[in-house]
Amino acid sequence: MNINHLKFGFLFLFMLSFALAFGQPANQVQLVSEPKDKAYGRSHIDDLKPIPYPYLRESDVFWEKRVWRMIDFKEKMNQPLYFPERPQGRWRSLMQVLWDAILAGEITAYAYETSTDNFEELIPMTANQIEMELSDTTMLETADPNNPNATISKKVISGFNPQDVYRLRVKEDWIFDKQRSEMQVRIIGICPVKEDLDPVTGEFRGFKPLFWLYFPEIRPILARYESYNRQNSANRLTYDQLFLMRKFSSTIIKEDNVYDRYVGDYALGVDALLEADRIKNSIRDFESELWVY
Repeated sequence: MNINHLKFGFLFLFMLSFALAFGQPANQVQLVSEPKDKAYGRSHIDDLKPIPYPYLRESDVFWEKRVWRMIDFKEKMNQPLYFPERPQGRWRSLMQVLWDAILAGEITAYAYETSTDNFEELIPMTANQIEMELSDTTMLETADPNNPNATISKKVISGFNPQDVYRLRVKEDWIFDKQRSEMQVRIIGICPVKEDLDPVTGEFRGFKPLFWLYFPEIRPILARYESYNRQNSANRLTYDQLFLMRKFSSTIIKEDNVYDRYVGDYALGVDALLEADRIKNSIRDFESELWVY
């Protein structure tokens, strides 16, 4: 054994003893300064930002189709958008996240109009305006303090509850980018929809769209909150990632057409579902046929 071998041996022993002295043993107790709801610290969710879209030029748009979809939170695949019913730390329902951001003035809600959903024409609303607009007024029969045998009607105003929203309308553009030779989808806006119930009888009268939100504006908010992952709680997706990866179930309710009408205006029941599938397949078939020689 020469002197070089001895030097290498001493160096190896020194490094090994250093690692054992300052390394963290496997059985060492992990001390925490304040209570945590996790077995480990999680801070990456606060640093996430929206995934940027690929740059798109007008001259690169070879084909485009606008469609409107309806997302039903009652469907099993869409339940991560509706739950939890009560906020649990940073885990909140999609509508709770959006409603809190509206009240805080972080995002803008636009008044719903039956005649148009063009964001260049919609009227923005303040937090107070939207809060008063969505407040429900009911008449409650209570005992008359001056006459025990009579009752009086009292007006009761209840605030908006995000859990009353069971549907979400989505407006999006499907675009074929000839520069990258790929089909892209860009969500333009979303509109929460709630059930319209008679305040007296409670009878269901249909669905009521509430307001529009400009999707590119709300993406930074959606990127800060996570949705539930049934397979792995350590790898939860943010709401922005959920929409970007299309991890939701929806039904097409309209495509841009010369009559500007919804599918429900000319098809009902099974025919409406078949028409929605036809529109979806037409988008898929257009892209596939581009590669047929």
